[in-house]
Amino acid sequence: MLRALTVKISVILQSPSVKILLFLLEKGEVRYTDLTDLIKSRGTLSLNLKELDEEELIKRRIVTTKPIQAYYSLSEKGQEITKRLHEIKEFLKSENSRL
Repeated sequence: MLRALTVKISVILQSPSVKILLFLLEKGEVRYTDLTDLIKSRGTLSLNLKELDEEELIKRRIVTTKPIQAYYSLSEKGQEITKRLHEIKEFLKSENSRL
C-alpha cells in the first residue's frame, strides 16, 4: 500500500509544473532559456509557465532589451507550496533508501 502511494507521489513530483517549481526553489530567479534545459519541449514549458503564473505560483519579469529577456521566480505562495513539495521529495528519497 505504501509502495503504491510512493509511486503515485513520485509521478506527481516528475510533472513539468512541479519540476519547474523545484528548479526555481533551488536556483532563485532564472531566465526562460535556463528552463528550456529542464523542460525540452518549448510548448510544454510555455503552457506550464502560463498555468503557474495564472495560479500566482510564479512571477515573471520582462526586461525590454534586445533581445527581450524573461525571468521567472517563485511568488510567496509558490515558495510555500514548493517548500512542501521539496520536503515530500526528500522524505521519499529517505524512505526509498531504507527499503
